[in-house]
Amino acid sequence: MENEHEQGKGLTRREFLSAGIVSGAAIILTQNLPAATTQKVKKTDVWVFHGKDKKKLINACLKVISDNGGFGKGAKKLTLKVNAAWYRTPEQGANTHPELVDAFLIGCKKMGIKEVVMPEHSCDDPRKSFPRSGLLQVAQKNGAKMYSLGGNRKLYKEVKIPKGKRLKKALVGKDFLETDALVNIPVAKHHGSARLSIAMKNWMGAVRDRGYWHRNNLHQCIADFSTFIKPTWTIIDATRIMLDRGPKGPARNLKHPNLIILSRDQVAADAYASTLFPGVGPTKVGYLKIAREMKIGTTEVSKMAVHKIEVS
Repeated sequence: MENEHEQGKGLTRREFLSAGIVSGAAIILTQNLPAATTQKVKKTDVWVFHGKDKKKLINACLKVISDNGGFGKGAKKLTLKVNAAWYRTPEQGANTHPELVDAFLIGCKKMGIKEVVMPEHSCDDPRKSFPRSGLLQVAQKNGAKMYSLGGNRKLYKEVKIPKGKRLKKALVGKDFLETDALVNIPVAKHHGSARLSIAMKNWMGAVRDRGYWHRNNLHQCIADFSTFIKPTWTIIDATRIMLDRGPKGPARNLKHPNLIILSRDQVAADAYASTLFPGVGPTKVGYLKIAREMKIGTTEVSKMAVHKIEVS
């Protein structure tokens, strides 16, 4: 799977079809699945949606979510972890695309969610980064509460991380802990220190002290936190991805795969997304290698049930 997408270009429908995708959002082809009579171990489900219409991509994604347990029985409050860390426009690829979040928020209401909160501990000034990202506007439009965690101690709760090796405890935004459903919707991009920033790395915007992670084996801390935080769903924005100069950019090379990736397993979602980056893949990302060793989730694409959906 590594390096299969040509740098700097979007993934065409023909290329997506040639990879084993059946046309039509309602028709799914599952790769690498043996016959039901011989399959002994259930593979980790990962859905990959391809298309240029972001609203349709999210609607197809929400249909799969609905068909696979939704956000949990009786869920009314949903906490959404976007990436709104940087003072960048949507098309520059540093933050989650607002059109995806807009469609997601609209769809949540239809699925019975009454309250959505979007906390974020941004790197750039949130008074500038939130509106420039376009995410504040879609939150306000849909009645979701987007707010900055910043350094305000009252907005965090200290938790222990029993399985952590370097990260034993952390101050975590309360709304990430006190909610009916937790959804992570990061953007996939290059990162100068972590190599890639996708879902697992996106949780750094949920904690008060990001600096500790950088000072104490960043890759191990990312993996450690992922032993603790377990999102209901992970939805990766790979509609456009920064191939360099991340996490803020602007990138010299911006690629448009026009994909979103969905899974309950955040490690599997990251591992699959890593294959979109030339020369990378899950064996080349430190925190994914650690996640495999710690058995946090699935990192081998061959052990995933990859459902590819063409959204037209």
